[in-house]
Amino acid sequence: MPGNTRRQLACLAVAVAVSRVSSEIYEYHLKLQEVTSSGNLRFRQSGMYAPHDAPSKTAPGNGHSFIDLGDMKLFPAPHEVQGYGRSGATFVDVAVFESRHFDEIGVESDGVKHYCCTAEQRSLTGCHPLRSLIVNEAHHTNGSIDLIRIPVPLEEGSEPVTVADHAYMLPGRKPYHKYKVKSTGLYTVLLANCDDTDAADILVQGQTEWMNPYGYLPGELYGMMPFFGVLASLYVVLGAVWLILCALNWSELLVLQMWISVVVGMGMLETGMKFADYLTFNAEGERNMGMLATGLVFGVTKRAVSRVLVVMVSLGYSIVKPSLGPQLHRVLLLGLIYFVLAVGYDMLVNLAGTNKNLGDPGFVDSLTLIVLFMSLVDVVFYMWILQALMQTIAYLDARKQSVKLQLFRRFRTVLIISVLFSIAWAIFTVVASAPKYFKRHWQSAWSVNAVWEVLYLIILVAVAVLFMPSKNSQRYAYSLELATVDPDDMEEDELDEDEAEYGGALDDGEAGGDNPVFPAA
Repeated sequence: MPGNTRRQLACLAVAVAVSRVSSEIYEYHLKLQEVTSSGNLRFRQSGMYAPHDAPSKTAPGNGHSFIDLGDMKLFPAPHEVQGYGRSGATFVDVAVFESRHFDEIGVESDGVKHYCCTAEQRSLTGCHPLRSLIVNEAHHTNGSIDLIRIPVPLEEGSEPVTVADHAYMLPGRKPYHKYKVKSTGLYTVLLANCDDTDAADILVQGQTEWMNPYGYLPGELYGMMPFFGVLASLYVVLGAVWLILCALNWSELLVLQMWISVVVGMGMLETGMKFADYLTFNAEGERNMGMLATGLVFGVTKRAVSRVLVVMVSLGYSIVKPSLGPQLHRVLLLGLIYFVLAVGYDMLVNLAGTNKNLGDPGFVDSLTLIVLFMSLVDVVFYMWILQALMQTIAYLDARKQSVKLQLFRRFRTVLIISVLFSIAWAIFTVVASAPKYFKRHWQSAWSVNAVWEVLYLIILVAVAVLFMPSKNSQRYAYSLELATVDPDDMEEDELDEDEAEYGGALDDGEAGGDNPVFPAA
């Protein structure tokens, strides 16, 4: 695979996930170098709701919406504090605006976007003042783009300059560092060092506070909080119903049903932890790394166990044969490999600090390898499930096991529908990950990942209904429907051979054609 393609694949995977770890009390630790043409601009974007159309106005936002830059500190890099004598200071431009106005920053010349007003650009476009960020004058005047120029002293021993200190020095002594959000949209905070005369690198530290009317949760993620609250409640209901059924039929439980119990339990823990994580994020402005990591591990465990479970069902475990023999170890090993890869992937793209390394070729290559290996493991799972399910259905059809055959055909229908929907939604996910689409639909961006969670729950409910515990589970699990079998259709040695192939002898004791293995779905 060409290097560029691999990097694009990894970057796409990161781009979809990285928005989930953004902090609305955003810490800055960066070096602001001189802007050269279209390079070295540093900016951050996040969805913000105006108070009049916010989905909620609860604490800590209490109906207020603003971006506070006051705690951001600027000072020259240590090796830059000597030898700059023009004015003893360099300037940093800080702009806040709705992202749809990004094109009003800079001018295009000879096919290249220039963001700084140099002497050359001034002669061509008439921009002013020199060594500053170029902003469309009309948008700057009408307030669409708020711009603050902050002088940063270069003398050795100078104190760091905070945006708040400088903002209060501006005419009117208003808190210019606190931008009040008046219209709902995707907002940008942009930093630029356009002073090409001094060419000093500026260090930026401190934090910015992005407050929505309901709290700190980014606007593009707000829907995740109530969504996981509802999803966690649904898992609790499913878990309670499943627990009651298991308790009522404890002596009849199959190993397969115990695996389903594990998946339901992992789903409850994962969604509950993610709901708590988003609540904490909204209240405090920063992700709780413990909750985030725990939720990720529960989620990966759920997905790994689910894959193992579907393979087991497809092989006929607990329904057609009592044991998988050596196949069990291979299924568990494949599930373990998936678990290790998925944990590595989720930790890389979700935990704090990952977004600092997105441009690191080593990081991108590592992520690409993990994505490729995960894809290969999933292909193995899918092929194994398909082959095993076809063999199990063929076996039951040949043995005239109509009840079990109907059960597995329904299971096959569930899988086919889920696969077709997954393919269609995966294509849409690629489309939705495009920057232009996100800018237009940022308020519903959370639903792209949410649909996968809903699909997973629907499949789990379908499997639970198909294989729910009943008073006849043990009695009919490994039985043959003798009333529907013609002895002339099958040689005795052929039956023995197939029984050995499928993991042991079948119990033909008390089954009848009108006795279902499990309740009808």
